[in-house]
Amino acid sequence: MKRTLLLLNAIISLSVVYAASDPVAAEQMEMLQRRSQFTNGGIAMVVCIGALLVFLVVNNRWQHRLEVKNLQLQRERNVVVAQNKQLAIERDRAEAALQAKTAFLRSMTHEIRTPLNAINGFTQVLTMTGVEIPEAERLDFSQRIQENTRLLTNILDDLILISDTESGADLPDPEQCIAASIITQARDTVEPIVAKGVELKCSCMMPETEMITTRPHMINLILTKLLDNAAKFTTRGSITISMDKVDDKLHFAVADTGPGIPCDKRDYIFERFSKLDSFMQGAGLGLSIARMIAERLGGTLTLDASYVGGSKFDLIIPIDNKA
Repeated sequence: MKRTLLLLNAIISLSVVYAASDPVAAEQMEMLQRRSQFTNGGIAMVVCIGALLVFLVVNNRWQHRLEVKNLQLQRERNVVVAQNKQLAIERDRAEAALQAKTAFLRSMTHEIRTPLNAINGFTQVLTMTGVEIPEAERLDFSQRIQENTRLLTNILDDLILISDTESGADLPDPEQCIAASIITQARDTVEPIVAKGVELKCSCMMPETEMITTRPHMINLILTKLLDNAAKFTTRGSITISMDKVDDKLHFAVADTGPGIPCDKRDYIFERFSKLDSFMQGAGLGLSIARMIAERLGGTLTLDASYVGGSKFDLIIPIDNKA
């Protein structure tokens, strides 16, 4: 382009010399000069437009890079914010777990110390030398030692059950058993602690010899917890445990004629360490553990809110047909 302009200017210079002696040539020369000016202006305009286009392209690229950088920074900022939120959640969980652990240790210390103190006290009385203790009183002390030993054993068993359940320990393999034996074993386990005058009923709506495939030991644990809870609060009337099979599911029910459960406590009773009567023996873990085991077996444990005249718990456990 530069060479073209130089050549054009040289031609114009020669034409000026020639036009000085010829009027026609002078007119042509003037026209040529005008064209040259127009051409120069057009070239300058093209150059300006080209430069503007280059500027726009470069600016657009920089703008795009800037937007990409801003998006990256925004993503990084969002990641940091999300991490901070997660850290806050984990911190709150850790604090809640620490508080729960502290409450758990305090409760367990109290619940374990109570039967230990009773066992220690009655044992010292029975082993004192030189003291004559009537036979009836000695028998009463022995029964109290046995009761507190059973209570302490139950607390330790409950702690082991909670640990095994929460750690996801493998379930025992299903096995075949006589259906009716599940509720009779639970009844026989709890019968010694049922108050005098309270009738312990057992009802099985299945053939006595029918075989089923399930995990009878774990079901027995649930039923024992329910019956033990009923025996604590039922001082007269009856406690009934029933069993039926509906659509490949075992339906159990434990009902009593005790004081019942207030409406505002019906959800609370399944929480750990929940006790409607703070003076009643026990750690308040029975119903919580019973529901945990039921859920591990794929079943449900609920309180029948429509039942009147006491308390009634419904347990539904699916039968394992794959074994």
